[in-house]
Amino acid sequence: MGHPAHPATVHFPITFTVLSGLLDLFYAAATNSTTGPLILSALKKADVNIYLATIPILSYYTNILAIITAIPSIVTGIAQLMPLIKRNGVKTSKALTGIAHAALNDLVVFGNVYNAWTRRTATDYRPEPLNTVISGAVALPMVCLSAYLGANLVYKYGMGVGGPTGDSKLKKVQ
Repeated sequence: MGHPAHPATVHFPITFTVLSGLLDLFYAAATNSTTGPLILSALKKADVNIYLATIPILSYYTNILAIITAIPSIVTGIAQLMPLIKRNGVKTSKALTGIAHAALNDLVVFGNVYNAWTRRTATDYRPEPLNTVISGAVALPMVCLSAYLGANLVYKYGMGVGGPTGDSKLKKVQ
């Protein structure tokens, strides 16, 4: 192919994870006795009609899509990181950044799987408070941090710039 596939595969799982987390946070706030009336009033003033029962359903399915689309990202990420580790070991800052990036993504995927598994039998796929914490307060910031680390791998360390092996023609930063 001539170029690494991993950067092309990451956009969908990031988007679906963020969307699922935001939908869960919105649903939790909109159904909370303290914040719910304010949110519903603001939506009514903006002439936005939302059927709240659809929000958890959308969140559940975006969560499933995050899991499905993460599979190619995991496979291509491993394929891109392993040659670097074999070549340089795990003590370089580039390798450590790649490992942290992968570990964060793995935790996000495990959180998404947990949420999908525990919500599969819930009425209208409604999240329990723990599901909302995992998707909105844990997975959402973790996937953003991981995306930041992934961008560092490309823009700071030149990962993948020189082809599928990650050999960079840019100045190598170890």
